Amino acid sequence: MAAILEVTDVTKAYDEYKVVDGFSFQVAEGELRCLLGPNGAGKTTTMDLITGRQKVTGGKIMFQGREITGLPEHRIVKHGIGRKFQVPAVFRDLTVRENLQVANSRNTNPFINMITFRQRAGRERLDQIVELVGLQERLDEVGGNLSHGETQWLEIGMVLTQDPKLLLMDEPTAGMTEQETHRTSEIFNRLKGTHTLVVVEHDMAFVREIADIITLMHLGRTLAEGPMHEVENDPKVREVYLGAEGISDAA
Repeated sequence: MAAILEVTDVTKAYDEYKVVDGFSFQVAEGELRCLLGPNGAGKTTTMDLITGRQKVTGGKIMFQGREITGLPEHRIVKHGIGRKFQVPAVFRDLTVRENLQVANSRNTNPFINMITFRQRAGRERLDQIVELVGLQERLDEVGGNLSHGETQWLEIGMVLTQDPKLLLMDEPTAGMTEQETHRTSEIFNRLKGTHTLVVVEHDMAFVREIADIITLMHLGRTLAEGPMHEVENDPKVREVYLGAEGISDAA
């Protein structure tokens, strides 16, 4: 399957220090890729570079065959890339329904977005999203009253209202209970195929449930890449992460 995202020899440097150092990877359309590595490996910075939040020092980023290197964040969003950050950003005083309506960002005016989402096609889309993230019974609850897991799912839903082709998820299960984490894996597995996902995650049990391919970063570079069973048995990985536990400590 053709690559939807191509990151080629990308570097992000601050003076002489390279946070990302000639990093390359390709993600196929419909794939769920997990990006792993210890703190400081360059994972979140890579996400920042893809979305335009930070500017690359060198290299090239292609999305759907078009170069997006250095484009402003809002233009990259319009190309079809959505991102969920580790800390949820929802409107705590608005209901779940209103949060989803505001996030329907086809217009810069949030009130027009809310009106659009009340129309028939918008209502159908909202119904699909709330069913996917499991918030059907919480539509009229204000964001500030949601549990941590529900808040994470709401933000995933808010990203989905933009109908992105590529979703970047930064530690989506952070702070979740085991039950919430399992529910999140179900959501992601349903998204695979119709959406392409790149997920930065520390919970290795969660990664095993969702990942098609993993890319393991170390010091801003690719250390290993492939299915989980291949990567965790790679001699290079065992040498760097010291031992029989494989990559379980590499997150």
